[in-house]
Amino acid sequence: MGFGHLEAPMIRLLVAMLLLAGLGACATPASYTSMVPELASGELGPGPAPSYRGAITVASVGIGTDTSTPWRSRIGSAEFQEALVRTLTLAGLASAQSGRFRLDATLLSLERPYAGFAMTVTASVAYRLTDTATGAVVYQETRTSLGTATLNDAVLNENRLRIADERALRANLRKLIEDLYALPDRSLERPLTSSRRT
Repeated sequence: MGFGHLEAPMIRLLVAMLLLAGLGACATPASYTSMVPELASGELGPGPAPSYRGAITVASVGIGTDTSTPWRSRIGSAEFQEALVRTLTLAGLASAQSGRFRLDATLLSLERPYAGFAMTVTASVAYRLTDTATGAVVYQETRTSLGTATLNDAVLNENRLRIADERALRANLRKLIEDLYALPDRSLERPLTSSRRT
């Protein structure tokens, strides 16, 4: 019994795999600009308390070990840090250096599907905001958010995953700004008070 009947399907499979590999090379890298949320004037209320305006410096941004499954995410610490800095700047919170408050962030995970016409990514980011004058941690939360991309956004799986990644982080950064805007003012607190949490 010959194997000639298997040759045609195997050739078609090989051609399809080569085509997919070639298309994968055309995948677009992640862009920090796509992770920055739109913050329309007045949309989030009156804005931050006076003590936080122009007073937050991004200190460190880390990437967890689960951000590369099932395929390697193109979002690294540099892209996420740039998106975080730009978001704080748009929100009127950023201080280029030596701000009163230090913000540390760790992208803990990007839970990503293997395939699908609609791909939803879940992003988890841990944030910690410290008052450098007192050492008090004034905000510490882990925020989880979703981002979805469909065939209308991109045909390639890899590009749909990238778009879903970016949208999940954009939603996460928006949640961060909402939280920071809700923090009570610390302007009246003395620099040497005890490091109690608020």
